[in-house]
Amino acid sequence: MSTAYYSQTKRVENLHLTRERDRKRGRELATLLVALLPIACALIVYAALHIETVRVGYAREARVRRSVELDLENRRLRAELARASSPDRVSELSAQKNLHPPLPGQIQYVEAPQPRKAKP
Repeated sequence: MSTAYYSQTKRVENLHLTRERDRKRGRELATLLVALLPIACALIVYAALHIETVRVGYAREARVRRSVELDLENRRLRAELARASSPDRVSELSAQKNLHPPLPGQIQYVEAPQPRKAKP
């Protein structure tokens, strides 16, 4: 005697079944969202302000560095100008190029013209 077991599979279609919404859970999530939203906004604003502060700090440091460089270049150029226009150097260069002081009749002074007054 042999026993045979047969099984049949039945296809179950649960497509039309829906789960009932848990309204209490939805209210809890909404309350949590409303409670955490201002904190999240405050953190985002704080981060944005911090990033802007750092950016402005770097820009300020770059400008200070550039100002120091320009100040040093200005000092160097003023020293070079003072050295180049010193009377000893000018007289030495004029002697090398055979330049002599002007004679009394060679200098002519020109006055700037006076502005005309408008007639009334």
